[in-house]
Amino acid sequence: MKQLLKTKVDEMLELYLTTQKDFRWENHLSVHFAALTYSQKNKSYNKNDMKDTMSYIKENTRLFSPFRNSTFMISMLLSSEFSEPKQQFIKLLDYEKMLKEAGFKNSTYIPITCYALSLTCNENENTLQERIQKSFEIYSEMKKNHPWLTSGDDYPLSVMLANSDFSVESSIQKIEELYKSLNEIGFHRGNGLQLLSHILSFSEESVFEKTKRCEEIFEILKRNKLKIHSQYYAALGLITLLDNKNHEVVQELIDVVIYLNGLKKYKWLGKGMNVLLASVIVSRHFIEEKTTQNELIDTTLSISIEALIAAQTAATVSAIVATSAAASTTNSE
Repeated sequence: MKQLLKTKVDEMLELYLTTQKDFRWENHLSVHFAALTYSQKNKSYNKNDMKDTMSYIKENTRLFSPFRNSTFMISMLLSSEFSEPKQQFIKLLDYEKMLKEAGFKNSTYIPITCYALSLTCNENENTLQERIQKSFEIYSEMKKNHPWLTSGDDYPLSVMLANSDFSVESSIQKIEELYKSLNEIGFHRGNGLQLLSHILSFSEESVFEKTKRCEEIFEILKRNKLKIHSQYYAALGLITLLDNKNHEVVQELIDVVIYLNGLKKYKWLGKGMNVLLASVIVSRHFIEEKTTQNELIDTTLSISIEALIAAQTAATVSAIVATSAAASTTNSE
C-alpha cells in the first residue's frame, strides 16, 4: 500500500474522530462522509465554519425545505469546497427554483443536484437554463425506459450527463447499451445497475471495453473477498473509469479497503461501504498523480469524475442514511 494512501486514510480517521465529537447528534455515516470529503480537500476542517453555515441554511429556508433534511451534508460540502459557503448556498437556492421550474419535483436529492450543478456549470443564465432543460429531458427519457427504477436519486446524474456535448438521444442510448450489456454478463438489474450505467457513460470508450473491464474488476475484487453488492456499484463505476490494463488502480483499491477493514472505527461500516470510501480516495489520488506527472486524463472526464465523487457519494450516503432511519422507525413501532 502506498504511503500517501495510508496517510490519507489516517487523516480521514483523525477527522472522523474530531467531527464526531463536534457533531454528536449527526448520523455516523454522514460524519464519515464529512471526514472523507475534508481529507480529500486542501481546505482545513473548521467546526465554527460548519456550524455557521448550518445556521445560515436554517435561517434562509422554510421548515419543509429539502435543504433542512440535509443541512449537515450541504454545509460540509460547501464549507470544504468554497471560500464563501454562504454566498454559494444562495446560488443553490436559485438553482433549486430553476430546477423546479424546468419540471424537477421536490426531493431530498434536490440539494445534491444543485451542488452538482454548481460544480460543473458556469453562471451564465442562458447556459444554466439550457443545461437544466437538457438535464430534465435526460431524466424524463430515463423515466420512460425505467419507470420503476428512476426517481429523485437520478437527479444529480441527469445534471452531470447534461454537461457533455452529446445529445439527449445519444446519452440515453449509451446508458441503455451499457445497462443491457452489463446485465447480460451477470450484473443484477435494478437501481444500482442503472447508476453504474450512468457513471460508465461518462467515458467515450466503447461499450465493450468498459463492460469487459468492469467485469474483470468485479471478479478481481470477488477473488479478494470483496464482492460488490449492487448498492455499491457506484464504487465499481469510478474505478472502471480510471483503471488501466494492468489493474494498478484496482490493486490500490484492494490495499486501501483491507486497511480500512482493519480499523476499529471502519470495520463496522462493512466491506461495501469501505469499498465506496476507498474508491473515492483512490480515484482522487489517481487524478492528482496523473496531473503531477503531466499525464492528465481527458479534462472533461477528469472534471466529471471530481464532481461525480462529491455528488454521487453524497447521494449514496443520503440514501443509506434515509433507509436506516426508516428501518429504525419501523422497528420501534
